Amino acid sequence: MKRAAFNLIELIFVIIILGILSSVVIVKMGDMAKLAKEAQLTSFVGTLNRSVGPAIWFKSIENGRGGSITFADYNADLDKYIDFIPNYTLTPTLINCNTMGNGIFVSYTFGKNYEVHCRDGNKTSSPDFRLYNQTDDVYIE
Repeated sequence: MKRAAFNLIELIFVIIILGILSSVVIVKMGDMAKLAKEAQLTSFVGTLNRSVGPAIWFKSIENGRGGSITFADYNADLDKYIDFIPNYTLTPTLINCNTMGNGIFVSYTFGKNYEVHCRDGNKTSSPDFRLYNQTDDVYIE
């Protein structure tokens, strides 16, 4: 006897297997979006450390401010150096930078709460920016 089609049990098993596979893929895709945002923020912090921080630090030394970047007039210069990632929850400001390195420069919420912390510069070292995952209470390097 020749079979012309699948029986009902075989079709149900195929549908169940496809459902399981699609649920795994959807979960992985959601994680990938969060990881992509975290990678974007990590790259953003790297740009702050390599170009923005040293440029403003040098300007501070030229202005006789001893390398400190915690002045309101330097905030106006930020747009000259970098494009900010949109949808920040706290407006970027250099005034919050401090010597401890836990001053909040800018914050974002992308599934988790992220903050970019900054350490103020001085005569011998430029400012430093670090990405902080507030939700998990960990610095991301």
